Amino acid sequence: MLFPKVPAKILAFFLAVLVPFLSSAFGVTGFTANTWAETTKIFQKTGGFMSGVCHPEPDYDAILGANIGWIREDIPFPFDENGELSPYYLWVKNEMAEYAAKGIRVLAITPYPYTYLENGLDIRRAEDIPRIQAVARFYVNDLKGIVGAIQVCNEMGVDRFTKPLNMKEAAKFIGVQLQAMYPIRGDVLIGYNFGGPGLIKLPFRMTRYNAFTDFVGLDLYFGSFENVIKTISAYPAVMRLYHIVTRKPVLLTEFGYIGCGEPKSDEEKRAILEQYGVHSEKEAAADVDAFIARLPETLRKDIEISCAGMTNAEKAKALFKGEFANHIYRELPKGFGLLGYPHTSAGQAKFYADLIPRLRSMPFCIGAFIYMWDDAEYCYVCGQPDCPVETGWGIIDGQGQPKDAYYAVREAFAKESVLYRAKLS
Repeated sequence: MLFPKVPAKILAFFLAVLVPFLSSAFGVTGFTANTWAETTKIFQKTGGFMSGVCHPEPDYDAILGANIGWIREDIPFPFDENGELSPYYLWVKNEMAEYAAKGIRVLAITPYPYTYLENGLDIRRAEDIPRIQAVARFYVNDLKGIVGAIQVCNEMGVDRFTKPLNMKEAAKFIGVQLQAMYPIRGDVLIGYNFGGPGLIKLPFRMTRYNAFTDFVGLDLYFGSFENVIKTISAYPAVMRLYHIVTRKPVLLTEFGYIGCGEPKSDEEKRAILEQYGVHSEKEAAADVDAFIARLPETLRKDIEISCAGMTNAEKAKALFKGEFANHIYRELPKGFGLLGYPHTSAGQAKFYADLIPRLRSMPFCIGAFIYMWDDAEYCYVCGQPDCPVETGWGIIDGQGQPKDAYYAVREAFAKESVLYRAKLS
């Protein structure tokens, strides 16, 4: 989110003062009485801190060489239109089994609401709930021995993942699956995560279901998607807050830092707008639908879905005052970044080197999954190859070569292992 320049600076100043205070205060008062008991039970199942990475390629030796012991992968809906196991599900299951055979454990993510709708299952229909729960139980029973943990859905609150459900419906969608999985889970951990707008909208809606979860996940990307948070201390402070609210161990299900993406000059931005037939944002806003129609197809479709029902003024604001602007201009705007951590290869490496040991020192943090393994060829949001928003996250580059961050992760994930073995014993 791009805050106006002056308010952003003011808010950043107060947060720079407030976050270290909150981190210190929550460090004293923010742990439940059974924090270590719950965490220790989980570590007995996981073998210790879950050092993970999201969406890797099957580079088994390189993954293990970075002291990464877990991967995080999406699993498809298991059945086809005839009620038979789908070939795609079986292929993904086999892929996960290969990781497990190499000694790399799997955190599997169940599908989004729209996938269930495509298969005729709607959480808003009472008669469909038992069938949704049956699918949830199937995942647990079918994947035991392959996956070590299951995350029910992902980032409810982010429009592209949540729609057409509202947040109350999304919480129910997660909750009824957790209820079905919990009694039969055995050694498989189950949980769900907060991300994007869901960080604010979802926690208290999930309170009634937290008895049926082993962990809560957080997806945090401070310094990459907004221009307000400036200190790395925001991570432990926010994680402690969610531990207090949920009374559950916390898994950092996604975290990362973009390793590229310098802001563009006004002239460079104007040249990009001219590619789409306008000379300024004001001119684009004057006929916003025509401007949207000229954008790259993937970006255009995402905007049309997200902005459905908006007025022209609201669409223009969404385009140029929010996340879409970063994709239109293929940049990280000025002000995006944590102090001391530029969006460069070296800055990305320093981010991991400094943050991971802090995560491992918190009694309620059971693990952390880096987003992500390798730099993407194209931005999945806008489809452009030179958009840093979703192409510069990797600790491996697009040619499979380790970046500075790979070596920082390797050292940081290994550094505290002796400490954790001591705590477990």
